[in-house]
Amino acid sequence: MSLDEVLARHNVGITSVEFLAELDADLSRVTDPAAAPLSAAETAFLREHAGPDAGEVLDADPAALVQYARRAEVSRMTGLVAGSVGIAEAALVLGVDRSRVSQRLSAGSLWSYRLGRGRRLPRWQFTGDGRSLPGLDVVVAAIPPELSPESVAGFMNTAQPELEGRTPTAHLTGGGDPTPVAELVAGLGLW
Repeated sequence: MSLDEVLARHNVGITSVEFLAELDADLSRVTDPAAAPLSAAETAFLREHAGPDAGEVLDADPAALVQYARRAEVSRMTGLVAGSVGIAEAALVLGVDRSRVSQRLSAGSLWSYRLGRGRRLPRWQFTGDGRSLPGLDVVVAAIPPELSPESVAGFMNTAQPELEGRTPTAHLTGGGDPTPVAELVAGLGLW
């Protein structure tokens, strides 16, 4: 089965050429095992200050570490696609026209990120009954532009003590005030 067939079968809304171009760009950023090794001083510093597992990484075969990092990048890209929908699929989920989804993206009442030449909308912002999360516009306005889609999804799906132990998604789905969610997500940009 070809990548185009898989992407079409799952209605991903991105072409294999776009997916592979993004993957190639991301894999190109993974350090080559032939790159300059760490100096003796750098290695000694890491062994002393990087925690008990640092030695295991420092002693590992550099080529194996790079292969692991590249596989992790493939997994990350696959997760980005699986955890999101394109504009056309978002329109189906919400029961609206594609142009309405584009309008909502422009207005800031839906959040997306660029993948290839298109936009992807994370699934966490949709309820099971075909609506967007209540108060999403308040949260979207607070999302720092430098946050990765993984960071935002991780936050939205992680229980927060400030929300009585609920995830931001559950808090909003239950009709909770979006202001504390917006404040928390805005704080992620301060790190």
